[in-house]
Amino acid sequence: MRRSLAGLALCAVLLPAVAACSDDEPSGPPALSEADRGEEVDVDAFLEALEQSFEDGSTATVTFDVRGRTTLKGRGVVRYAADGMDVDLRISDWQVEGAWVGLRAVGGATYMKIPESRGLWVDISAGEAELAGSVMEDADPRNQLDELREGIVEVRFSGDDTVAGAPARRYQVVTEPGTGAGEEGSSVPTVTEYWFDEDDRVVRRTNDLGGTGRATFTWSDWGGQVAIAPPPGDTVITLAQLERLRRQQTSRR
Repeated sequence: MRRSLAGLALCAVLLPAVAACSDDEPSGPPALSEADRGEEVDVDAFLEALEQSFEDGSTATVTFDVRGRTTLKGRGVVRYAADGMDVDLRISDWQVEGAWVGLRAVGGATYMKIPESRGLWVDISAGEAELAGSVMEDADPRNQLDELREGIVEVRFSGDDTVAGAPARRYQVVTEPGTGAGEEGSSVPTVTEYWFDEDDRVVRRTNDLGGTGRATFTWSDWGGQVAIAPPPGDTVITLAQLERLRRQQTSRR
């Protein structure tokens, strides 16, 4: 049951630090939406936009496609809060080909629906707070903010683009080896690409996985209505009940 959702985590951000300058001093790199193609942009402005995308009360539809040593795809909705987030995701099972895993977190409880649970939801927060916390920490894109802040080298505007048919601005972010979205132990800088919409909200992120594949995360319908509710009580079981189901399945083979 200890299935890692590593790779769902998006690295982000530091609150902006603004330095005053006189008129005859260099003003520094331009803000996020003011850069010309190929121009380096202000790192703090980039980080601020990334952080504000996930501010308290923000909602979005999310999709992800991770192709590397492990293939992982998923789609769902999310509502960010100051102290966590509510999610309802459907994720391809990385252990059983062709199967899917459901992940739902709401009101401080976390549930997973896996093939072995026979269509029932497993409350992994009941008696396993550490496991539930680990799953949600992996899934929350805000939990690597300090690492990105410390490792970021530069942000450069790559040009105008589109995401899902809507205008977007594309940025290339370089971080020190092994930081940000980079592979641990790598000796080369990590390059990650981000797209922001006209309201400076992140709508896509892609990065290479140490030469073994590529990960793409997309956010859409920012501010849209989302309905995330706990599963009905008669469809919820505990981890202990799941283990009994597993033993029953094994004994019948």
